[in-house]
Amino acid sequence: MFRRSPDSPFVGMTPAERITAVCVILSIGLIGAPFALSTEDAGRAVLFCAFLAYLGALALPFVWPLFKAGIFHPIVFYVIWVGVRGLLEGQAILAATGLDYHRALGALSSRELNGLVAKAFLLEAVALLALYMGYTLAPRLWTSSMKLPRTGGLFFKTAAWVGVSGVALLVLASVGGGLETVLMQRGIPSDQRIAALIGGHWNYLATIGGVAPLVWLACEVRAIRRPTFWFLLFTALAIKFSVTGSRGGTVIPLVMVGTLWMMHRRQVPYRVIVLGIVVTLVVVGGLGQYRSATQKVNSFGEVNVQGGLSDWVLTTVEELQSGGGENSGKIAVLGRVPTQVPYLWGESYLSIPFIFIPSAMWGEKPDAAGKLNAIRIYERPLTAIPPGPIGEAYWNFSYAGVLMVFLIYGALLKVLSAFYRTNSGHPLVIIIFLYALFYLQPHSPSVYAFFHAVVPAMVILATFIMPLDRRLLKHGARSRNAVTHSI
Repeated sequence: MFRRSPDSPFVGMTPAERITAVCVILSIGLIGAPFALSTEDAGRAVLFCAFLAYLGALALPFVWPLFKAGIFHPIVFYVIWVGVRGLLEGQAILAATGLDYHRALGALSSRELNGLVAKAFLLEAVALLALYMGYTLAPRLWTSSMKLPRTGGLFFKTAAWVGVSGVALLVLASVGGGLETVLMQRGIPSDQRIAALIGGHWNYLATIGGVAPLVWLACEVRAIRRPTFWFLLFTALAIKFSVTGSRGGTVIPLVMVGTLWMMHRRQVPYRVIVLGIVVTLVVVGGLGQYRSATQKVNSFGEVNVQGGLSDWVLTTVEELQSGGGENSGKIAVLGRVPTQVPYLWGESYLSIPFIFIPSAMWGEKPDAAGKLNAIRIYERPLTAIPPGPIGEAYWNFSYAGVLMVFLIYGALLKVLSAFYRTNSGHPLVIIIFLYALFYLQPHSPSVYAFFHAVVPAMVILATFIMPLDRRLLKHGARSRNAVTHSI
């Protein structure tokens, strides 16, 4: 029951873990059943039945007898990272209590809103089945083994890339009139921020330093034991948060570090994971309080972060749950398309080719799904509200779009898993696969995030492979062969 297969590069699941996953999914349904079925509203019963269909689709990979589930297999990880996490973030409560109000659909009654929620759960179930089908039906690809590169001077090169982000922060600070102005940007409209004046590419340069430590870890797993690694990682993340204010962009790299370690050791330290979840809730809540405080005052000296650790955890939980209900971009799309807002017919996906073209060079670029949702449905042009993969696929091509997009996505995941299975020790394959797990979803904002991280990672890895004058490394690391640290 507790034996883990040592052969799977995806960290094979033990029978006990598969049973636990199914039990967690089923228990979520059982806990919510009394609340959903105690009402006389037939619409709530329909909503909960749709939710049960979604739970069944989530549980399918864990009970399918021919499927060798691994924790970091793309299919299983999608179910955990997107599906189960979504349940814990508010979807389970939404299924049990229903939806009485939505910020973009205020004119709709509770019965109508619950009908939309049921529709959303059914589409989620259909999308998962299409994902499984696309992965299963895609042909098996023969992939060759890639030659492992030699790397050297990883600390110095990582420090140089973190320094690039530091320079970008200094440029933003000099243009804005000081570091305090950069730290206060979340409290002003997006069209008045520093990046709107000098170009968003400076914001982008300030974030790539966070990629370099992950590439270092992919080349040399033992780096996780070095204080210098953690110093550079936290420095890069501090710069990134200072410029972007993104809490997810600050926390997820830390989760990715733990994931890479588990993929290498093929172990799952549950105690560390539980501790990490608690710390994440505290950090996200605390940073959220900071962001909120910057929106209420005029100078950095007036910022006052209120509350304690328990308040920050509660704030995080409440915020996560609001995104699954009253502020769900997906439900907003389902409620207004196509009766009030027409189909996009691929418009949001046209933004993807413009990923690496700065607005300062091109001018107005096609908007991604999050921006289009904010403008056309929420009527809030100065923000972005992602509709999620389901919402975007439906908005573009109706029900057929959901089926088509996830069939293609399943086939793509099979290609990625084949390359990783054959080259699980190659740092380039490791880093691409790692970012694909966390960021690559069939959703234009997710595709943006994936390529904005992977392409710098490829450039950073190229510099890691380039020889460095040993005279600069009197006491530095010698060139290492990635074979000794293969996963």
